[in-house]
Amino acid sequence: MKVKELWKFKYNAPILGIEVADINGNGQIEIIAYTKSGILLFISLDGELLCKEIISKDSPLWHLKIYDIDDDGRNELILGGMDGIVRIFKCNLTYNLELLWTHKCNSSISGILIEDINNDNLNELIIFSLDKTLRVLNPSNRQLVWGQVFEDGVGDANVFLKDKNSDKKEILACGNDGTIRIFDGTDGKLLWFKRFPNKLRCLTLLNSINSPLILCGGDDRNLHCLEKKTQNEINTIEFDDIVWKCLSYPYPILNKAIISSYSFNYFNNPIATEKINFSSKIICLNELLEVSWEIVGINLESLKVVENSNEFFVIVGFTKGEILIIEEHTGNILYEKNHESCTNMIQILKKKGFLFSCHDNGKIYAHKMKEISFF
Repeated sequence: MKVKELWKFKYNAPILGIEVADINGNGQIEIIAYTKSGILLFISLDGELLCKEIISKDSPLWHLKIYDIDDDGRNELILGGMDGIVRIFKCNLTYNLELLWTHKCNSSISGILIEDINNDNLNELIIFSLDKTLRVLNPSNRQLVWGQVFEDGVGDANVFLKDKNSDKKEILACGNDGTIRIFDGTDGKLLWFKRFPNKLRCLTLLNSINSPLILCGGDDRNLHCLEKKTQNEINTIEFDDIVWKCLSYPYPILNKAIISSYSFNYFNNPIATEKINFSSKIICLNELLEVSWEIVGINLESLKVVENSNEFFVIVGFTKGEILIIEEHTGNILYEKNHESCTNMIQILKKKGFLFSCHDNGKIYAHKMKEISFF
């Protein structure tokens, strides 16, 4: 596969994530990057810095969502970070930000989702935090729709349909307390509860050939496959490292999943990260819970599954700085590049065939894909 590097951008702090959107209604797509130092960067598709704003000085920004939450035809920026504050901004044509409102949690924000969770034709903000709470907010009046409290921080959450014959939605969430909980999207009622002895870090829903399954994993280094209806564990897949990410696809069929494990061996290790031999891996599961393929020796940081004309490609970034494009049905590696600094996030702009990556060394790379059908 032919891939051309278009440009690289350098900032003086680790760039933790990027989004790509028209943020101010000027008809131009911008790259919006957020940093470990709490700075927001606006960058053109040519790699030019347009503007930068201090959001949470010297406090990392973990999450950014771009969405028109007030239905005025212009996108808003929804930001969350280590300081526990969710901030919602409007951006004008000169990239100046207007703070619309904030919401304070008592610890770091673990994740932000945007979904019409109660089928009232309005999108709600779903916020989960290390302060042990999961909160659903109405962005119009800024009021709490409902909330739930765990015994420890909430690590992961996703929204799914109750079943294939219903339009009702549920939130699946897992926590550092080792619990999985399912909440009714309308009122937050607890519908389902199961506890494990160790911290859970990720979960997803997989529609197997027989029944819906909940896949979850964490610090016990096992992927647990549970029947949603009975809570019975029908299969367990062992890993050498903690289970880190679970992603099911394609929506709404959800009959396949990518699972990754993660090693913290490089933390405080005198050996340079690029010289460490990781035991962590990624696997692809089918609807029979069979491993279609696996790639061993890579520590995953960023994961995307991209579809075009019923073909799927898995695009991943790793701790050592590698980026891979993988043919989903075979596991064949179509493209590999090492940028020699942890790849924190990958984003795709499909209509232009661009792939962007951001890294711990403060760099953003832009690439043009020459030969890949989904572009």
